[in-house]
Amino acid sequence: MEKINKNVLNQVIAQRDPQSYKGNYGKILIIAGSTQFGGASILCSSAAVNSGAGLVTVATTPEKFTAINVRIPEAMTIDYHQKRDLAQAIQNNEVIAIGPGLGTSSIAKGLVKAALRLTTTHQTLILDASALTLIAQEKIPLDTKANIVMTPHQGEWQRLSHLPINEQIPENNFKQLQGLNSQAVLILKKHLSEIYYQDQVFQIQAGNPGMATGGMGDTLTGIMAGFIGQFGYSLETISAALLIHSLIADKLYKDNYVVLPSKIISKLPKYMKKFSQIK
Repeated sequence: MEKINKNVLNQVIAQRDPQSYKGNYGKILIIAGSTQFGGASILCSSAAVNSGAGLVTVATTPEKFTAINVRIPEAMTIDYHQKRDLAQAIQNNEVIAIGPGLGTSSIAKGLVKAALRLTTTHQTLILDASALTLIAQEKIPLDTKANIVMTPHQGEWQRLSHLPINEQIPENNFKQLQGLNSQAVLILKKHLSEIYYQDQVFQIQAGNPGMATGGMGDTLTGIMAGFIGQFGYSLETISAALLIHSLIADKLYKDNYVVLPSKIISKLPKYMKKFSQIK
C-alpha cells in the first residue's frame, strides 16, 4: 500500500497563467440537496468554488436557491426537476458530482440514472452519499463512458460491496470494485482513507477524530470536483484533493475540539496558494 505524501500537492497545484480566464479552471455541475438536506449542496458547491473551480452550477430544489445565492454568490443554480435543463447541464459540464443531501426519493433515483446515462468520454462523474445509497438499493449498474470516482464512507461501501466493515481489506475491496466497474476509482473514507484503482491502493497519513461531523464528506466531494476540473482527471489529482482536505483539518484540530467543514473550506485558497509556490 503506497503512502500519499505532500509532494503530490506540489505536483498537482500549479500556479495560474497570467492569461487565465474562468473557462480555464473547469466547469462543474453539482447535483445535490433536497428539502431536508439543503446544507449539503451549500458545503459541496462552496468547497468547489473555494478550491478554484472556474464555473460552478448547482442543480437542486428551487426552495434552496436563495440560500445558495446568498451563501455562494459565485455559483449558478438550476432546478433539477426540469429534465431538459438538467440534461443540458450534464452534457455541458466537465465534472458532475451527484449525491450530497440528495435523499432517496424517486426524483433522486431519476437524477442518478440521468447522470450515468448522459455522461460520456472526457467527463468525470463523482458519486457520493445518497447517490451511492440509491445505486446499492436499486442495483443501478455503473454504466457510463465517463471516469467514475466513488467516495463512500465504510457504511456506504458496505451497502455497495456487501462487505462488512471488518472484511473491508484491500483484497476484498479490489474484488468488489471490479464487479461494480473495473475502471472506477474508489475513495474509501475512514481513519487513514484509501484510494483504490485497478491493482493500485494508496493511503493518506492524515485525518483526525474532529472530522467526524456532518458535511465533511460533502466538502471532500466539492474539493474533488474543483481539483479535477482544474488539474485534470488523474490519480495524482484525486490524491491531492483527498490529502489537502485532511491536512487542513489536522491543522485546525490542533486548536479545535471539532473541525467544521466550513472552516476547512475557508482555508482552501490559502493552502492552495502555499503549495502552488513550492516547486
